[in-house]
Amino acid sequence: MVFWIVGALLVAVIYLANQYFFSYWKRLGIPQDDPPFLVGSIGTALLGRQSVGETFSDFYNKFKHNKIQGLYFSYRPALVVNDPEVIQEVMIKDFTSFHDRGLFIDEKVDPLGAHLFMLGGQKWRDLRVKLSPTFTSGKLKVMYPIIRDCAKTLQEYVKKNCQGSKTYEFDARDLFARFTTNVISSVAFGIENDCINDRDNIFRKMGLKIFEVNLKVKILGILAFFVPKVIEKFKVRQIDEEINDFIFSVVKQTLDLREKGGKAGERKDFMQLMIQLKNQGYVSVDKNEENEVESQKSSEPKKLNFEEIAAQAFVFFVAGFETSSSTMNFCMYELSKNADAQRKVHEELDSLLQSGDVNDLTYDVLAQMKYLDWCIDETLRKYPIVPILNRESTKSHTFSGTNMTIEKGTPINIPVLGLQRDPEIYDNPLEFRPERFQNSSNGNGNSKGLFYMPFGDGPRNCIGARMGKLQTKIGLVSLLTKFKYEIVDKTLLHNEIEFDSTQFILTPKAPVMLKASAR
Repeated sequence: MVFWIVGALLVAVIYLANQYFFSYWKRLGIPQDDPPFLVGSIGTALLGRQSVGETFSDFYNKFKHNKIQGLYFSYRPALVVNDPEVIQEVMIKDFTSFHDRGLFIDEKVDPLGAHLFMLGGQKWRDLRVKLSPTFTSGKLKVMYPIIRDCAKTLQEYVKKNCQGSKTYEFDARDLFARFTTNVISSVAFGIENDCINDRDNIFRKMGLKIFEVNLKVKILGILAFFVPKVIEKFKVRQIDEEINDFIFSVVKQTLDLREKGGKAGERKDFMQLMIQLKNQGYVSVDKNEENEVESQKSSEPKKLNFEEIAAQAFVFFVAGFETSSSTMNFCMYELSKNADAQRKVHEELDSLLQSGDVNDLTYDVLAQMKYLDWCIDETLRKYPIVPILNRESTKSHTFSGTNMTIEKGTPINIPVLGLQRDPEIYDNPLEFRPERFQNSSNGNGNSKGLFYMPFGDGPRNCIGARMGKLQTKIGLVSLLTKFKYEIVDKTLLHNEIEFDSTQFILTPKAPVMLKASAR
């Protein structure tokens, strides 16, 4: 009898505690989702039924008429911001209240994690100021020949496989990742690879390993989302040891070689700029670049050490090859699916690059290819590679025009995929229509606030956005000047791509197979 009484009391306590935890937002007067027991509001993503981006997109579609909406990462309260004007408040107007991502990294346990994406507070601010001169248009113009050489290798590879009257079928994402890995290894590490022709190249293997999903990665992902304090308390290592050793080894070899001088020391790339930060604490800026560089006033004249350089090279490698190759993948899928759009790209390329040879393509001529720009922008609208943006409140905050106040440390989520596929913002959002961007940088000049954010926005936007678009654009030129494409799996002509539920970034569930042939 006592056993049953104790059992009943225990069940009652658990039930009441559950009701209390899951009423956090109601007590603050903020609309909330009523989540299932234990898993909280994003159980579909947690259980692998759909991608994180799709889960937040569904959440947005369900609650988008609430400016802000409460949800729960298991028992951890979090917030989704749906309204474009409130998003602008978070990302720009009141940025000082939301300047951190809420991610934890222990630099002693994971020294490669001390990079711009993970850091917060003053450490992030100082590093951002130091790194902003490395991605100006002037610096990219100097690096451009290196990127163009990689694009030429890609063009020659497709040409070789299409010789005669042959067609060439290929896994688009794999080929494009090999191209962008070539670019990033060359620009970031000063090492000329040929991942396009050599599938077993060590840089390509490490790139695949970084995005490998196994049980350990899943557990770390759950801890980071739901209970990040566990990672902090138990000093859990988040970066694979083999990857850690590889990056440190490559960076050390590169720095040692550069310090010996010779031709290696004359190379104009990202690593050479990192060496400037190591030796003098700042990157030299030309007068015509000053308007692109963030104010140096808040930056200490502190020089970067070896570990800090390695961390920046690591995030440049990870973000640089994967996001751009995914953008190329989705863009080529859409161009292969939409013959009219592909024809317009061909016409633009024929008028501006008559030889069809990427070696003849200058930086300035590439900048004139506006229709191709629209295609990339429209691709990133329909397929934002990072489908949600996250911030954390660094102080209590009351949202403008409301009596809704959140506490310091509240996770903030912005459902980019949902916003950019909202029919109330974009007419026929699943239609690929590059002309949306003809007269508008966000594809819709009539709506207020922030809703087009493939690279984030505000002071914490993607610092490498220019670099990402540059390598994506020249990669597409190398593919499209001499070749035409169609989709191998004809069912994709009438269906949308399904996304991989195991990946945070937007990734096709199945390979997109394309067929190339000479024009």
